[in-house]
Amino acid sequence: MGTRMKSTPLFLCALVVFLLASCGNYVESEGPTIGKLLNESSPVDPNKNKIELRLWSFHQSREYDFWQWLAKEYEAEHENIKIKVEFVTSDDYFSRTRLLSSFASGQGPDIFFVSPATIERFVKADILYPLTDSFTAEMKNDFYPSALESVTLGSDIYAVPIETEMLGLFYNKEMFRKKGIQPPSTWEEMKEAAQALTSSRVSGLTVETFEGVYLNFSWLPFLWQTGSDLLTEDGKGSALPGQASKEMYSFFKDMVNQGLLNMRPSRPVTDIGIIASGETAMQVSGTWNIRTLETEFADEPIGVVPLPVPKGGNPVTIAGGWKLAASKQSEHAEEAAKFIMWALAGDPAIPLKWVNETKFAYSPRKSVMQEGLEDYRQGLRAVFTDQIFGTEREEPQLPEEINRIFSDSLQQLLFGDESAQQIQEQADARIKKYLEDVRK
Repeated sequence: MGTRMKSTPLFLCALVVFLLASCGNYVESEGPTIGKLLNESSPVDPNKNKIELRLWSFHQSREYDFWQWLAKEYEAEHENIKIKVEFVTSDDYFSRTRLLSSFASGQGPDIFFVSPATIERFVKADILYPLTDSFTAEMKNDFYPSALESVTLGSDIYAVPIETEMLGLFYNKEMFRKKGIQPPSTWEEMKEAAQALTSSRVSGLTVETFEGVYLNFSWLPFLWQTGSDLLTEDGKGSALPGQASKEMYSFFKDMVNQGLLNMRPSRPVTDIGIIASGETAMQVSGTWNIRTLETEFADEPIGVVPLPVPKGGNPVTIAGGWKLAASKQSEHAEEAAKFIMWALAGDPAIPLKWVNETKFAYSPRKSVMQEGLEDYRQGLRAVFTDQIFGTEREEPQLPEEINRIFSDSLQQLLFGDESAQQIQEQADARIKKYLEDVRK
């Protein structure tokens, strides 16, 4: 090492003499130039000086691939933007605290998904970036009014709806055929089918049991079918008192006690693989699984019917679906908002690729529905279009405290020792107490 250091000055002097001597008789070198050598020793980072936007997604398979594809499409048109799609498990994403904790620690994403059940909570926490000024009159007119209402609080629009999802009852046609059972249309028929089909290896019915935003989404239709609700129409009183809501708690408490529900599913209940693998005979799930049944499980004997109703009840399902939002806390909130509007409020081809090719859902936009009309009556899609569509109620924007009360009551229903009447009375009392505190 010492020898090299001593020889360096001599080498530099010789190099200078050689360069000066060569100035009058220059011959181009066949090797790399000094400039090339410098460039090769310091490679240029293609993402340097680009704005990076982090998008959190709980989607899997082709749905996750869609968001990666969309990120690349946007980057191709916007050279100063880099979009990083990051996977978060559905269990984490659907929990009540995962996203809020990430923002509290300063590690939250720039772009993320919200639902009507969570949007109010994020607005109150001052996390959502308003998109109101980004919507032109033409854009607003293209969205169905109910879709825009689901993302509007006060006078501001806080997210862009990407889909309208509905629940139905999926069933294993082969299991039903072997027992000579018809798919159920009433609660009693659903219970009888579960009794006939439950075994040591197969559960009768799978419906969400995990605590999180999907729990209330799955169970609200059954409460609504009795004519009951959580809040009165004006939002000022509890709608739980009475025989109607007690009927819901009583019926399903009985199913739990008889061991007819899948209390510990092998995977998230949003995954239709539960029924496709033979783990359950019936599964409450939604339109988002149709595409998977058409591709991955095309050979499995799975059918779908509207959600069964109680005796004398009316057909009701729930309409929800995720919305894409930008974080107000993001250093690049404006750029995140531009991406969302470009992706979902602009060219109909992008949302059409999402609701018809990547998955199956109804679009919240009139232009997209018109473009994909032919695809809505193929296979299992026809059941949703002809029998379920039109019976839906929008997932409500409820105060987080009300969502929590209903969720707690369902946990008591599924895992507690309280009677149906006790569960109903406790939930009713908590709702009334909350409303009294709000009025003070």
